[in-house]
Amino acid sequence: MRNIEFFQQIEHMEIPWEDKTIFFPVFYYDVATLSMQCLASIERIRKILPSTHMHPLRITPWHCVVSISAFEYLDSDIGAYNEVSIGVPIVLNKASPLFVGTLSKVPTIPQVYIHHLPVTTEIARKAGLKFGGYPKFLADIEFERDSQWVSCQLRADSQHILTLKGREGKFHNVARSRMQPITVRSEHMLRCELIVSERNQLESRSASDVHLELGDHPIAQEMKKWKLGRILGYQYAPQHQAILTPVVESFAV
Repeated sequence: MRNIEFFQQIEHMEIPWEDKTIFFPVFYYDVATLSMQCLASIERIRKILPSTHMHPLRITPWHCVVSISAFEYLDSDIGAYNEVSIGVPIVLNKASPLFVGTLSKVPTIPQVYIHHLPVTTEIARKAGLKFGGYPKFLADIEFERDSQWVSCQLRADSQHILTLKGREGKFHNVARSRMQPITVRSEHMLRCELIVSERNQLESRSASDVHLELGDHPIAQEMKKWKLGRILGYQYAPQHQAILTPVVESFAV
């Protein structure tokens, strides 16, 4: 039986779409998330950003952040599916301060430009494109777990894109959190909001606890050009819930 306390008193609107009915906001009732953040060349990352209004978080004068997150949606309003987000944490309309995370605070509600967002089902792909401008495409995304590691392998067009692995460890309670996905469609930046429930989460900053392998797919080749470097953090939450809003704001590119 679903636990619905997290969703109480939130209006859940039915929207006719094609031959289906979908709901907004989208409720995710059972989710597992594996994610990591690492340094990247700020010069290389600026070249992939679609707007000069987007400013990568500056960890050093030469480095920004790339975030890779794998989601296993076991139960949601649009069914079960898996997803991998490859994104860049940004600041909109003003330059990021230097040394974010050390001398400057990390934003309380981070904004992340979503550069690639492969998914495993057609309804997730089409709904994401239609209602949020998300850069979704169909791919093979498989999770594996053993007593020491949890891993996610991403493949598309019979080619390996990436494998993300995190070491199992000690979990602790984490408060509710929020982030703002930023996408681009028809010369406009679109902002949604993702609210993630309280959860048990494993966190580490040790490079020995997380491993990223890039394959031979064109997306992997693109990522190799970013000069990915030191691991800044790794998180694994095996069970939580989330709410994704429709687009709530639009900016001209």
